[in-house]
Amino acid sequence: RISRKIPRPARKPKRATESYAAHLRKNMTKAEALLWRHLKIRQKAWDKTFKPQQVVCGYIPDFYCSELSLAVEIDGRIHDLPHIRRNDKRRTRHLNQQGVTVIRFRNGDVFSGVHRLISILEKICH
Repeated sequence: RISRKIPRPARKPKRATESYAAHLRKNMTKAEALLWRHLKIRQKAWDKTFKPQQVVCGYIPDFYCSELSLAVEIDGRIHDLPHIRRNDKRRTRHLNQQGVTVIRFRNGDVFSGVHRLISILEKICH
């Protein structure tokens, strides 16, 4: 008997940035996880959809709302380093040129006043 294996259809290979975004979604920082818990609840009332770590114009912001073209970044201490700050500025400039607004919060702001950040985002959504 001749046994033939039927080839499986080829999976569409994931791009490196998409794979990395999936990794980031599974491994959120504590600040990102805290903001995400609050965003998930509130976004329905705002009639907007925020998604964590989505590829946007080649970059992966912490949260993105496509209806508003709004990227939300949560910055830890590493963002105080000069070379990281330069990268952040370049990234923000590129996203702005593509029509994406970037808003940045500090980790400490999330931990000390997540409700204040949510109210800022709520104002942007309305």
